[in-house]
Amino acid sequence: MDDFFSENPFDSSELPQGWSERDWYGYLKKSETEIARFASIYSVNRLRGKSLEEIAKIAGWTMPTKEGGEYYDESEAEYADEPWTLLNHPIYIISKGLLKCLQEHFGRVVSETQMPPDLVWDISKSLIETSSFMALAANSTDLSEDILARCNYKMAATKLNEIIAKTSKIPEPKSEQGRERIRRINSIIFDMRQLCLNMAEGLSVGKF
Repeated sequence: MDDFFSENPFDSSELPQGWSERDWYGYLKKSETEIARFASIYSVNRLRGKSLEEIAKIAGWTMPTKEGGEYYDESEAEYADEPWTLLNHPIYIISKGLLKCLQEHFGRVVSETQMPPDLVWDISKSLIETSSFMALAANSTDLSEDILARCNYKMAATKLNEIIAKTSKIPEPKSEQGRERIRRINSIIFDMRQLCLNMAEGLSVGKF
């Protein structure tokens, strides 16, 4: 494993001072861990009736929300000790966590219902495209390209609408557990769609 990481000054010349390739690898793994942690917290608390905004706050990844017609960011997260990149952006963590939950349920439903391969491919492709648009939106905001971010959120919402239409074609599972997974899939998709629409609206009125 040590041979995998290079401490060559040439390789690390563009890294933040004091950060080696090994440090960045740990940073990547931390992002993955946070995504998995958010997915776990979401799965438990959504069943308890918590909203996405409430769950994000519980997980420590709060996001801009709408209250009384105004948007505000109540996040108290601090990243002073780490570089600020897309990998620790709240919207990135939240959207990736939701997609992780969605893919888990979708995979189980595919196994139970023996869905047609073309339908599986269409839904999987749309999920990948949604993930890309949401990541690009978060990154665009960091670059102060709010109009581009809004376009990406709207594109993600469009893809989620397509997924809603496609999931309606999934054969009904025979087991109650399978049917519950379908309900959870729909719930996650609607949460993601609402997140995209809220972010796009907030950017359009300059609240974020």
